[in-house]
This record gives sequence, C-alpha cells and structure tokens, in this order.
Amino acid sequence: MNLKTTLKIFAIGILVVLIALLSVDIFNGSFSFEEKNKLDNLVDAKEIELTQIYNENQNLKDEIETIKDDDEYVEHIARENFGLIMDGEEYIIEDPE
Repeated sequence: MNLKTTLKIFAIGILVVLIALLSVDIFNGSFSFEEKNKLDNLVDAKEIELTQIYNENQNLKDEIETIKDDDEYVEHIARENFGLIMDGEEYIIEDPE
C-alpha cells in the first residue's frame, strides 16, 4: 500500500470513530433524546405548577380586595376563623351529638 491509501484509511477510521462517539453521546449521553424528554416533562410539570400558583395568587389578591371593601366579610372571617364576638354577645359552643 502506498502512503496515500494508508492516510485515506486512517482518516476514514478516525471519522468512523468520531461518528460512533457522537452517536453514543446523542443516544445515551447527557444531551441525549431521553434527557431532552425528561427535561421537557419537567418543564411541563413546572408550567402546571406555575399556573396553579398564579391562580392561587389571584385568589388571594381577590380576597384581599374583598377584605378591604366588605366589612361584613371581615366580620364573618373574624367570627368563623378566630371565634371573635362583638361587645354584648356571648360565645356559645354547640355540643355535637
């Protein structure tokens, strides 16, 4: 074999090895399709979580506005959640049977 043929075979060999290494990384490495799918699923889950948190935040903002504007609602919260009573009222505990 002459030098030119040997260099061609060597270059083809190196290209085959490089292609094999890149293929392994694409299909099994840290940048593989499987890792991409895992990351896509994680992004989807976090987007759902973000939407839920956004909705909860909106509900809390609405409740804050209601508390600011509605004295009856504030009284209801004070009575139901904290057991507060007005002057002259008596607190009665019902016995569940």
